[in-house]
Order: sequence, then C-alpha cells, then structure tokens
Amino acid sequence: MKKYVLRLFKLVFCLTLVVNCAKPGEEYRHEDNSISSIFIVPASGTVSATINGVIAPVPGKEDAYTIDFPIPRKLKSSFDLTKLKVKATVGYDVKITPSLSGIKDLSEPYEISVEATQTGKVRKYTLQAYYERN
Repeated sequence: MKKYVLRLFKLVFCLTLVVNCAKPGEEYRHEDNSISSIFIVPASGTVSATINGVIAPVPGKEDAYTIDFPIPRKLKSSFDLTKLKVKATVGYDVKITPSLSGIKDLSEPYEISVEATQTGKVRKYTLQAYYERN
C-alpha cells in the first residue's frame, strides 16, 4: 500500500511540473509616446508658483501637438519667458529630444520629439509660454 501511495504522489507531482512548463507569453512593448502632464517654473527658484501646460492636437497633423503655458499677468514679474524650467510626466522607456533639462527660452516656439524607444513611434510637441491678456 505504501508503494502505491508513493507512486501516486510522484505521478501527481510530475503532472504538475509538466502543466506548469507552458511557453511564456509575448513580451509587452511600451509604445506610449505621449506627455501626460507638463508644467513650468521660474528658473530663479524664488517663486514656488507653477504653470500647467495646455496640451492640444494640431488639426490636420497626426502625432503633432501644441503645449501652451498661459501665465497670468499677476505673475509676470516672477516668470521670465526666456528663463524657465520645464518638467514633464511621460511613459516608461521614452526619449525626449532635445532634453527638457536645464533652462529653456519659451518666448518663441520650442519643438521637442517624444519617442517610444521600443517601437520608434514619435510625437512632435511645440511648447510656448506667453502672458495672458487681461
């Protein structure tokens, strides 16, 4: 009887090993090349105010977007359009060209490309800051 139970146990154990040896699924590819949020702060660091970017698609152009930073008039003395730091939230495994590190001049349109490195898909963004009219 002991031999019978031992053989049954070995059979069940071996069957579970065979069932669990399935082929791995397809690897997930990160293809999100979008900016989910973006904001600017003054480069001086003396003011803690932030201005959120307004992201909008460019009509008639696929994978082209504008990001506007409307700065209220009351913050004009704190924000110099030629000396801003840009912070963005992007997906995993994304490359931004040119880099957003350092101080940027957003008084004129500033173009960047966001690439999902695993797929090579690219989105173009044009950033620009301006003072709101009141």
